[in-house]
Amino acid sequence: MVLLTLSHLVNVIVVTVIPALIARDVPAMTACYGVDSAARRILACLYATIAMASAVALIGQASGNTTLSIAIAGVLFPMQIAYKLMTIPAVGWRNPVVKSNLAIALLHTATLAAILHEGLLYAPGE
Repeated sequence: MVLLTLSHLVNVIVVTVIPALIARDVPAMTACYGVDSAARRILACLYATIAMASAVALIGQASGNTTLSIAIAGVLFPMQIAYKLMTIPAVGWRNPVVKSNLAIALLHTATLAAILHEGLLYAPGE
């Protein structure tokens, strides 16, 4: 499924690059995420965790285990969609991070809709 691969790939790319830039204290990151702080470093750790989960999903897909990738998406993407949408009222629309969050939330929503439409996300025994 192309959307599933794309969603996980976007996660790996975006949330690998951002923590690396945050760790290097790149000025553009300061403009978006504020000055170096414990909160900013914790966010970088969260992003790294998302990247690892999506990397495992992509490895699963590449080895023929699409079920693993779908299971990870079924937990990870709704959490990401929720927190990304919550950044709009919390931070405001003008922040570039909020805008990129919305784009990724839309991608993950489309991916989950496709998975649900194809009946691939279900709870066995129900």
